[in-house]
Amino acid sequence: MISDSTANLARHMLGAFMTQFPHGSLVLHVEPFVQTESRLREILDRANHQGAAVCHAMVSIEYKRLIADFCKVENIPCRDLTGGMVEFLSEVTGLEPNRDMEALHRLDEAYRRRIGAMEFTLAHDDGLGTETLSEADIVLAGVSRTSKTPTSIYLAQQGYRVANVALAHGINPPPQLLAMPPQKVIGLLIDPQQLVMIRAHREQDWGPQAGDYGDPEYVARELTWARRLYNDRGWKSLNVTDQAIEETAARIVALVGSPVHTGSAGHFCDLEL
Repeated sequence: MISDSTANLARHMLGAFMTQFPHGSLVLHVEPFVQTESRLREILDRANHQGAAVCHAMVSIEYKRLIADFCKVENIPCRDLTGGMVEFLSEVTGLEPNRDMEALHRLDEAYRRRIGAMEFTLAHDDGLGTETLSEADIVLAGVSRTSKTPTSIYLAQQGYRVANVALAHGINPPPQLLAMPPQKVIGLLIDPQQLVMIRAHREQDWGPQAGDYGDPEYVARELTWARRLYNDRGWKSLNVTDQAIEETAARIVALVGSPVHTGSAGHFCDLEL
């Protein structure tokens, strides 16, 4: 897979497609930042000798044509991952694309918002920074080991100012959390048996001091208490059992109704060409 930039988008696309085939049956080799003709030809020659197929996400029209011509002559399977969509958008809008590779990484307001969101989220992890909790776009609440921190960071990369607050049975939630508008708070839940297994791994590091942390009955009571709290406060809840962080984050955005615009087209998410 060849890209004249970071290759993040193309890597993500191909990675998703490859999940539909037996594990290990396909091997992805990524060549990012291919910005000279000599390097491009070197990569194409190597692909030809190895009998590989070629996919690319090149912005340059010149390099798109070079790849297409080379692959046609050498009879190499080839797919442009992005060109068709750019042409489609140009056709339906009547606008000509700029072909500006620097636009993918422009340090504009959207970029600065994403950096600011990351800083906010790191300063509001696991109950920190409660005095400015009201400034969050989204607040994730949940008992220990319900993927609050990784989900928060993933959302922050998309421009959302996310805070997360740990809940524990028998300890009153911070008043700043209870004062939040209910539509901004998402309560995370998980299957009790899965949570017991996750906590068991954590207990190995703690030793005898773990207490009831991973006890199945305690875990079940804690989750029941958390679910009741969510209902009483009018918070929407989300069960994260067996969910990837990406899916959890997408469901959270859907639940809160996308509270912020995360940027221009080039910075709508953290995946770039």
